[in-house]
Amino acid sequence: MTSPTAEWPDSLLRDYGQMMSVRDVAQALNIEESNVRALLTATHHAGRMPGVKLGKSWRIDRDQLRVYLLAHHNYRSLSSTPTREANHG
Repeated sequence: MTSPTAEWPDSLLRDYGQMMSVRDVAQALNIEESNVRALLTATHHAGRMPGVKLGKSWRIDRDQLRVYLLAHHNYRSLSSTPTREANHG
């Protein structure tokens, strides 16, 4: 059985091809293209979105993006849970 958390990136990405453009990623994630480029070029390796620059264009592998989204979603969820419980419990 697949967890609901593991399914959400698939629902965002299913309408795109294997290799996505910056515009595709921005549309799928509902963020600005400039934010996608910033994630692709982040200086901190752990926060950098996986992608390949070909000439002036970036290409992002859909499967690698899925892994990236799951890793960062889980990190934020785990790091924010104790704070919420401490404030409300």
